[in-house]
Amino acid sequence: MRQRSDAAVLLPYIRRMSGRMFWLLGSLILMLATLAGSMGLLSLSGGFLTATAIAGLSPVTAMAFNFFLPGSGVRFFAILRTASRWGERVVTHEATFRLIAGLRLWLYRRISPLAPSQLGRWHGGELLNRLIRDVDALDNLYPRLLLPMVAAGFMLGLAGLLATFMLPALAPIAWLPFILAMLVIPLTGWLLGRYIAPARLTRHAALRRSLLDCSDGLDDLILHTVAWQRQLDRTLAASQAWLALQMQFALRGAWLQAGTQMAVGLSAWAAFGLGAALLADDTGAGQIDGPWLAAIILLCLGSMEALQQLPTAWLELPGTAAAARRLDELACTTPRPAFPEQGAKPDGYDLQVRAVTFKWPNGPAVLDGLSLDIPYGMHLALLGPSGCGKSTLSQLLARLEDPDSGDILLGRIPLQAFDESTLRHLIACAPQDAWAQTATLADNLRLAAPDASDADLHAVLTLVGLDETVRTWQDGLETWVAEGGASLSGGQRKRLAMARTLLRNAPITILDEPTEGLDTPAAQALTTRISQHLRGRTLIWITHRTIGLDAFDRTLTMTPVQG
Repeated sequence: MRQRSDAAVLLPYIRRMSGRMFWLLGSLILMLATLAGSMGLLSLSGGFLTATAIAGLSPVTAMAFNFFLPGSGVRFFAILRTASRWGERVVTHEATFRLIAGLRLWLYRRISPLAPSQLGRWHGGELLNRLIRDVDALDNLYPRLLLPMVAAGFMLGLAGLLATFMLPALAPIAWLPFILAMLVIPLTGWLLGRYIAPARLTRHAALRRSLLDCSDGLDDLILHTVAWQRQLDRTLAASQAWLALQMQFALRGAWLQAGTQMAVGLSAWAAFGLGAALLADDTGAGQIDGPWLAAIILLCLGSMEALQQLPTAWLELPGTAAAARRLDELACTTPRPAFPEQGAKPDGYDLQVRAVTFKWPNGPAVLDGLSLDIPYGMHLALLGPSGCGKSTLSQLLARLEDPDSGDILLGRIPLQAFDESTLRHLIACAPQDAWAQTATLADNLRLAAPDASDADLHAVLTLVGLDETVRTWQDGLETWVAEGGASLSGGQRKRLAMARTLLRNAPITILDEPTEGLDTPAAQALTTRISQHLRGRTLIWITHRTIGLDAFDRTLTMTPVQG
């Protein structure tokens, strides 16, 4: 499939500027005022000083010379430059932060419906890189490229028109900065960065993945010297590859910046040479005078103020487009399964599994024609060896995946007919892999029930056997949980996930391996407490252990699909 051009990829992100047009327009006006102040101050000062020097050649011209008008102009441009530059920085940063925040919120909304198996296609470091670094890369698009290009085109075009009107002989030279800004710098910068900027982005993402692997796997890697050395070598190689590209990129940027400055300097020298020749030539003496020549020369030099951001911005543009492509790949992933916006309401809470078949991509069939009835209020224990499809069935019941064939009905209505919010209120599931977000213990629990009181939290922690431990912690419920629950033991993370699931008070609760890691007495006590707590509601208990099975209404042993 043919890859879209950089312009086509970036166009949707440019359109997003419309929602922040007030801030962007204010930023553009202040940027124009800053350039007008800088270029006006330099050119007017040069012309004023030259005129003053000429006027001082004789007492008559010195007495007749008007110092006040140009002096006031110099002060005006100086104040304008200082005030507008401060305002431009404030407003541009605010506009950029709002744009990037809106973009990140849009991206989160696009990926939040994705199933865990879909997000699992990407390495954790890759997802992190796209959510943070690739979104931040678009910062180059708004304040460093689009706004400076518009401002530079306007001001340099205005300067060219002014020179054409006041000094027609110098018009071709006065338009050179405009040609640099609109044609030479964009074309040269894009060509120089066409391959290296995307490659630099890719190398940086690879380095982040490798570093995250070092961090996440540190506890295991330090126990295996060979594996740690191998991972360290990979990380250092990724770092060296990225640094090499970064050095090449910096060199190209430096050469492009130096070439721009040289071109601006040559245009000033050309204006000086042509102006001096006209002044020396009797036929051209009426076309130009000394103060205007000085003003035009310094105006050429002052154009660097408008050009200085453009070389790096255009050099980075192919990388910005590459970041946009990576974001599009993530954001345009179609959620699977898809939920209707407004779904049905169940007629009861009986679960029916009808001839369900399912296989994971590139894998063998896990379920083959499974049928099962679970009346509302039944406590069902699902047993079986690893790989027999117990956890897969739980994901199908929670509709994290859809079966390849067959139906799952809730209250005689297919699960596909429910919107996601309704289904999540009807079925609460604690998966085998427990997780926790970086927040307090109370915040982690209140993800399931935002209005739960501290008493409710302690009650559910008592239910899963974690309350006594929490009360011994100095901060209790306000204890900070590290990223992914790293500050908790595996058993504590598992019980935190169960507590969060039980807080939902859903009609149907699914617990996957809830007693894993517990000794026999603790597993028996946990099974009894939860079974009693959920009496009258459906409980599906997935386990490979035979402890406490007398607390369940039915026990079903699953076996792997043959063939």
